[in-house]
Amino acid sequence: MTQPMPALEGGEPKAAGDEPPADVIPLSRADAARTLLERHRSGEREAFVELMKMFSAPVYSYLTRTGVRASDRDDLFQEVFCKVHRALQKKMPDGPVKPWVLRIAVNTARDHFRRTKVRSVVKLDADAGEAERPAPGADAELAARETARFLEAAIQQLPIAQREALLLASVAELGVKGAAEVLEVPTDTVKTRLRRARATLALAMQRREGSLR
Repeated sequence: MTQPMPALEGGEPKAAGDEPPADVIPLSRADAARTLLERHRSGEREAFVELMKMFSAPVYSYLTRTGVRASDRDDLFQEVFCKVHRALQKKMPDGPVKPWVLRIAVNTARDHFRRTKVRSVVKLDADAGEAERPAPGADAELAARETARFLEAAIQQLPIAQREALLLASVAELGVKGAAEVLEVPTDTVKTRLRRARATLALAMQRREGSLR
């Protein structure tokens, strides 16, 4: 005798096997990051390589934009993940993985600046490569690139506290709350630093536009 198909909550029949196996349900990025930490702690070497790839862009971007010179970035990047590895030997992070990794990057950059006594603006690297000759009619694109370079330089001229808040909240997309957790300061402090940073950048842009007229 044919077995009846199980019914859905709404009363419609559902064939057996319609539910996807649990092992093929895609993980969110946050779940995937925590899974990589657990795999690394269990001894899988490949897991840490995957973890570095997952967070290479935000960490490298933070180091670059906070003012670490090109000659030091690779070493600092390696230092960040050495600290991640050592921290994982003790325990798993309590909260989300991305803010935890970025907190290590922030502290590593601070230590670097203290060691090298770099407390002022770090100029954009002169070895970024020769500028390509703009094609005819590419004035708008050239202007956009020049504006982007100007803003990158202006960000590096911000006080370190404002720079950290801006990069974490806006560039790393952690928001005010996430940046506050990474920096271990109240959210109102982050808001104040963001407001001052944006006001400084807006003023710099106004002065630049005035000088170009």
